[in-house]
Order: sequence, then C-alpha cells, then structure tokens
Amino acid sequence: MSGPRARLVIALAALWVLAPAGLALARWPHWWAWIAPEQTPMTWLQSVTLVTAAVISLLVAYVLRRAGGGHRIWWLLAGGLAGLAVDERFALHERIRDGLLAPRGVDIPFLPWIAPGDFLLMAVGLAGLVVLPFVWRAMAGDSAARWALATGVALAVIAVGMDSIDPASWTLTAERIQQTAEEIVEFGSGLALLTAMAFRLLGLLDRLLGGVGESTPAEQPAS
Repeated sequence: MSGPRARLVIALAALWVLAPAGLALARWPHWWAWIAPEQTPMTWLQSVTLVTAAVISLLVAYVLRRAGGGHRIWWLLAGGLAGLAVDERFALHERIRDGLLAPRGVDIPFLPWIAPGDFLLMAVGLAGLVVLPFVWRAMAGDSAARWALATGVALAVIAVGMDSIDPASWTLTAERIQQTAEEIVEFGSGLALLTAMAFRLLGLLDRLLGGVGESTPAEQPAS
C-alpha cells in the first residue's frame, strides 16, 4: 500500500477510535448520550462521512466519463451514499417506522426477533447487496479498494443485524450498550466505504497522471 493510502487508512482508523471515545468522555457519566440516540453528534459524523464518500464517487464518475470508461455505476453509488447520509442526518427511516409502521404493527412474520417497522433498514441493505456485484466489478484491478469495500459491507451487515434485534425485553443499560456499539460499527462501515471510494479515485489519478489511460474491461462504456 502506497504512502498516501497508508496515511489515509491510519487517519480514518484513528478517527473511528477517537471520535466515539471523545463523544463518550464529553458527556460522562452519560457516555451514551451523544452516540446511541438518533440526531446526535455521532449521527452527524456518520452523515458527513457518507456525504464525503458520495462526493468522491461523483469525482470517480466524472474522471471515468472524461477518460472514456464506464461511469454509470458510480453515479448510482453516489446517489445511494447521499441517500444514506440524508437518512442518517434526519432519521428518516426511524420516523417512518415510529410514526407509521410500528403503531400499526407492520412486521415480517417469519422474522420474529424484528420489532414492527424495523425491517426498513434490512430492505435498504438488501438493495445494497444487489448493487454490490456491479461496484465490485467496477473496482477490478484495485485490490486495496476492494478490501476496503468488503470491510465496509461486512460492517454494514453487522450493524443492520444489530439494529434489527428488538431491544424491548432488554434492560436499559443493555440497550444503551447495544445501540452505542451499533452506531460505532455503523460509523466504521461508513469510513471503510469512504476509504474504498478514495482508493479508487487515487488509483484513477495515478493512472491518468502517469499517462496510462483507463481501459479495464470492467469500466468500458456501457452499450
């Protein structure tokens, strides 16, 4: 891994550790107050991370378009990341769940551990998995970007799984721990996806500035 990439990984890994620790210390002994609930400094950080990843995806799409490579998947990916950022900042799926679905008891009968309305995030996750093979293919030739993408997806799956568990029967302390851990894992997922987008952009710039055109089969113009 080259110097810029290594420094980026170190910086974002440090952010993953230090940001939640700082937020917990800032509200001690109520260590969960700025992490576990919605619309807190933690969810703001997550939204900023996702917006940054979306912007980088747009830059990748623009560079590929100018270089004559396939770019459509990157526009789609940017839109998806931006949508997740808006949801994270304004708690959209939580509002739909709590205001519309949960009061009506809308749930999935064959998934009894999921509280009413809590399947929304799972649906979003499934949509992401449908798009994943196309994004994976678009990162052909950049193993570091693929590793970062795989890490982000794995952490997202864990976060969605944690979010789907109904905490109604838990103690208040256990619920705070679970929700805090979920938000930290979700933050790590966003940082990993940001890393993947940044790696892909750096790879493209290295090729273009080095005089080598972008000509991988995975990114040829779509018919």
